[in-house]
Amino acid sequence: MFVIRQAKPADLDDLHSLAKQTFFINLPPDRDIIARKIAQSQASFSSAATAPQGKGARAGLGNAGRSGSTGGDAAGIGALTGRSDLFLFVLEDTDTGGVIGTSQVIARMGGKGHPRVALALGTMTRRSTALKIDWTHQTAQIARDESGPSEIGGLILNHAFRGHKQRLGRFLSFVRFHFIGLHRARFASRVVAEMLGPIDKTGYNPFFEKFTRHFIPRPFPEVYRFSQTSKEFVTGLMPPGEIDLSIMDPEVAHAAGAVGDDTAPARRMLERLGFAYKGHIDPLDGGPHLEAVTDKISLVAATGVVRAVERLASRPTAGDPTLLVSTLTREGEFLAIQTKGKRTAKGIVKVSPSAMSVVCRGATMGATTLPA
Repeated sequence: MFVIRQAKPADLDDLHSLAKQTFFINLPPDRDIIARKIAQSQASFSSAATAPQGKGARAGLGNAGRSGSTGGDAAGIGALTGRSDLFLFVLEDTDTGGVIGTSQVIARMGGKGHPRVALALGTMTRRSTALKIDWTHQTAQIARDESGPSEIGGLILNHAFRGHKQRLGRFLSFVRFHFIGLHRARFASRVVAEMLGPIDKTGYNPFFEKFTRHFIPRPFPEVYRFSQTSKEFVTGLMPPGEIDLSIMDPEVAHAAGAVGDDTAPARRMLERLGFAYKGHIDPLDGGPHLEAVTDKISLVAATGVVRAVERLASRPTAGDPTLLVSTLTREGEFLAIQTKGKRTAKGIVKVSPSAMSVVCRGATMGATTLPA
């Protein structure tokens, strides 16, 4: 069986191994950074466990965002997340006890005085009446966002489990929206996803090498590692006005807003859920920033609090919907499974006995009906 739970200190080795499989700013292969993220996540889950659940719950910030709380620094990302919760999920193969995947969601990324930084793509048109010539070039300009949106990211699945019949990558992605739907007041009115730009097996990123490195003359891995603690160097070193991309190497314009082959399925999945690309890209790797209104994300709308979990009267059938069902104990222990089952209008979920054994022991429970 595969379950998703909150990350724990004992997962450090597995998470470090996963981080080395895929290049991700959200989970770099740095043991200290990962350990601090785990600590911040544990504090956030503990806070969520003691707060009201559901869309009507009162807004509040978790322990991870309060001064002096455990893990509040999270390897310096406190300068980027501000006073925010961070929830780090892991996918466990219960047959082996090993962690084979991870994903995360940050409740508030940035905020007043701690802007998210992007490049806004645009166009610049010039015309000569005398020569009867006009041209339009693509441009990029630094954009700052202090609204503090929620941010999803860090989805990594062990390469050996990609293409699994249980669609484990989808499970890791969807659990974040399930959690947002259950704890809606802890999250912002907008969710962003910073997609990774094209990076080959050698670590070469065309946008960084042909554009960003002109302004930030450091190796790509070093810059990304430093960006975990601050983005000041981006705004400090890049020009403040419009930068003409069309006069640079053609690879720059081609890579701006593009994703690699490994990231393309995740982008399509998010777009099906309601995310859209609005011309903002990452200033380091050129990957697109997708965004959506939180309450219009289909999975958030399809999530609700469960009053009770009961046993199905008969074996699940192929026609039964797939449900993502979770439980959160008063101690902050989170567990989620995906299973065939039924939801009733009275807030009751009916699942198989094996599924009941996982999700019947929490103080609060929730369910999402997943798309076919």
